[in-house]
Amino acid sequence: MQPRSNTRASLFFLELIIAILFFALGSAVCAQAFARAYTVSRQAKELAFASATVSSAAAALEYTDGSLEAFRAWFPEAYEQDGALEAAYDASLAPCGREMGHYTLHAAASQAAGVRSAEICMFDNSGETLYALSLRWPSGQRGGAP
Repeated sequence: MQPRSNTRASLFFLELIIAILFFALGSAVCAQAFARAYTVSRQAKELAFASATVSSAAAALEYTDGSLEAFRAWFPEAYEQDGALEAAYDASLAPCGREMGHYTLHAAASQAAGVRSAEICMFDNSGETLYALSLRWPSGQRGGAP
């Protein structure tokens, strides 16, 4: 009978393959966790930006007469689109022209029977609503026109 000299080497390589497999699975889980954390962080940043911008637009409409000129005092990049006021922002959340916009602020105000109302939304370029706000207040009670 001949002694088998490669048994130890086979066990070593088997342990090495199992260790490599274990570390590969661990690194795949970590990569997925980091990717998910990045996505959640980006969504939180978008939501914070959208809520702050929509709230600022609500204050601009509430304390002015709702005209484009008065709205531009707060949002210089604003333009009028289909009777509503809009402003565009690029992917880095900086104001830009409407053709380069990644996010769009849409503010529509109306007045009926002494009550002013406004619908303000922030959309991304796919049309998904990031944040929306509806307002109603008596006209003439605040900074707006009677």
